[in-house]
Amino acid sequence: MTSIQCKVDIPKVQGLEEGLLTVGREFFLICDGEWPKDLVQDKVFLESEGAQKYQLTLLGFEFRSLTEADLKVTSYLPGRHKFPNLILSDGVKKIELGPVEFQVQSVLTPGEKVEPYGPFGPALIPIPFFYWIVLVFIFGLMSLVIGLRIWRHNQRKAMLEKLKQHESSMTPLQEFHQSMRKLQRGNKVFYGGSSTAEEIHLGMTELARMFKVYVCRRLRVPAFDWSESLILADIRRFHPDLFKDYSRKLHDLFSEFKKAESTSIKLHEKDVTQLAESVRKVVEGIENSMVQTEAAKRGGRR
Repeated sequence: MTSIQCKVDIPKVQGLEEGLLTVGREFFLICDGEWPKDLVQDKVFLESEGAQKYQLTLLGFEFRSLTEADLKVTSYLPGRHKFPNLILSDGVKKIELGPVEFQVQSVLTPGEKVEPYGPFGPALIPIPFFYWIVLVFIFGLMSLVIGLRIWRHNQRKAMLEKLKQHESSMTPLQEFHQSMRKLQRGNKVFYGGSSTAEEIHLGMTELARMFKVYVCRRLRVPAFDWSESLILADIRRFHPDLFKDYSRKLHDLFSEFKKAESTSIKLHEKDVTQLAESVRKVVEGIENSMVQTEAAKRGGRR
């Protein structure tokens, strides 16, 4: 065995009382002497029995020089601890570090129970209040998303039930064309002369209705109950190719319908006729796209 002498060094830490050891506070044993050259540093440990391992626990080992080494240690038990001859070992060699003595102050309030061996079972770690707020937010967001999905499912289901109750022998496109011819015959806006504000407004309203009926029947979207954003989101989900080609045009049509609902904007006959032509082109374009998509799907199943 080799004789080495150690002294206790308590480093300064902001917020902690200088020179006072408390339970769990790290400090150093600065040990000077003749060290064996073949000491396996990454395997060293302090020999102890029973509760002694809580009186002094080795956290790290590092040489300052050939004769001086730092042992980073801590203690988990309060009180005065005396080691007549502290032993360091790497599993093969045993090195005497000489007598070591230090005082550890308890961090517990008087009367509080001390558990020298630590609590058994899972550790109870307090969760910061901020994390509770985040968890509540995430839970609320998930509930909102799920609720929205359920609501949209119910809206779609109700729309399909209504469509079944009003089944028509005409296709959605045929019904649209029939409604367009009826509007052009019955509204003076399409005659080329002057029209009243009421006739212009009725023309815009009927165009919006015709278009939404087509969207409901052909794309299976509750266009009368949903906002523009929900309608476009549904089309993007179930008809991605159609959305890619017509999302901009659909947005423009919904914007025109919304603008027509405002009483602060004065509309003219050409606004109705131009919008009627735009609606017709979009509807026929959607129909062609849907026909091509359905034909491709049928061909893929053969």
